Amino acid sequence: MKKLTLLMVVASLFVASSVMAEEQVEPATTRHLYNACMDVVYDDDTLTTSTFCRAFIQGAVNSHKHLTSYYNFPKQYCLPVANVEKEIAGIFIKVVQENPIFFKKPAISALYYALQNAFPCPQSTPQK
Repeated sequence: MKKLTLLMVVASLFVASSVMAEEQVEPATTRHLYNACMDVVYDDDTLTTSTFCRAFIQGAVNSHKHLTSYYNFPKQYCLPVANVEKEIAGIFIKVVQENPIFFKKPAISALYYALQNAFPCPQSTPQK
């Protein structure tokens, strides 16, 4: 009986691993986020793509805040105010248009690059 149970557990692990491999989620592409953010920039908030853009940006910003606040990760950028998704969407679009190489990278990489350039953190001066 123990051998049968062990065999069933091992078999279920193989089946589960192949199912999980098929359901892995790919990171959002820059092209997908770029297209979604175009709807935000052109004030078409009726489309679900504009909601995706705003949610992606807000999630990235909140993740950055969490990592820098609770885990002391170095800040990558310093936003002047909160809730500026539309402005960030415009900055993101401009950066991607100027640097089409980002279309081949994950969206989060392009977004962070755009935020770093648009909202750099002030350099801290060493204490004497």
